[in-house]
Amino acid sequence: MKEIANKYKKPFFGGLLIGLSVVVAVLILGDLKGVVMVFAGFNLRYLPVILLLAPLNYVFRYIKWSYYLKLSNLFPEPKMNILIFTSGLSMTVTPGKVGELLKCYLLKEHINAPFSVTSSIVMAERLTDGIAMAILASLGTLAYGYGGYVLPATFGVLAAVIILLQYDRPFRYLEHLVGKRKFWRKCAAFLLEFQGSARRLFTLPALLFAVVIGVVSWGFEGAVIFLAVKAFGGEISFLGSVFVVSFSSILGALSFLPGGLGVAEGSILALLLWTGLGREMAAATTLITRFSTLWLGVVIGLVGLYLVQKELFKVES
Repeated sequence: MKEIANKYKKPFFGGLLIGLSVVVAVLILGDLKGVVMVFAGFNLRYLPVILLLAPLNYVFRYIKWSYYLKLSNLFPEPKMNILIFTSGLSMTVTPGKVGELLKCYLLKEHINAPFSVTSSIVMAERLTDGIAMAILASLGTLAYGYGGYVLPATFGVLAAVIILLQYDRPFRYLEHLVGKRKFWRKCAAFLLEFQGSARRLFTLPALLFAVVIGVVSWGFEGAVIFLAVKAFGGEISFLGSVFVVSFSSILGALSFLPGGLGVAEGSILALLLWTGLGREMAAATTLITRFSTLWLGVVIGLVGLYLVQKELFKVES
């Protein structure tokens, strides 16, 4: 278990350092003194709701995670399942969120779940989240008509991956192609098992369920910008705020940078400026949004990671 934690320590702290650098950059771009003045006028009545919205997102994502586990015939103990899912939030600042594969290792420790099965669940989570955010961003274009090139490309890539996973022939061909080369044959066998597991997760009912859950859960994060701007005394439409969050999240994900750091903040700031917000208010709103939708989750995830390690060590002893 300690080896697993050490494996993800370096990318986690790397993401943390990048995150601090991005905060400094946003403050400089927004004019530090002006941003401080904007924060001084923040209406604290909005704060509890803003801080509640991201955890609501996690609740709905946990429902999807548990649904996928059930489809894959994996049944961890309820308490451990919550802790394992929560611990994955601590790894959202790793490149491309690959650190969320930590959940696979934890399930392996807990119930000896095959990595090929659990990794397909993590991939299904990310793909259906991507579809949900693309849908939300498309709805947002009703307000601004922006992003017409990136969104179809995102839909196309996601659809291609889902279609590919419905057929095992390419994976069997790959297995045959590598022949008797032991290492590559093992990799091909893993991919074939991975595809078989993923195919169960992308039936039409499962896909519809996961995408609806994703639209609802990520919609909560869109509301963060709407309420943050209100709290600072500004104005933005709800569709506009949903578009800003979802579109910037897509760009951040496509960048494969830790947590989309830099790209997501830059996109949020630029889009808020484009909607007519002042530079100081746009910078302050960006910081509030990223704290609520990213860093709050990381903190919750670290608590979950600490607790799940205690539970696993207790079981092992």
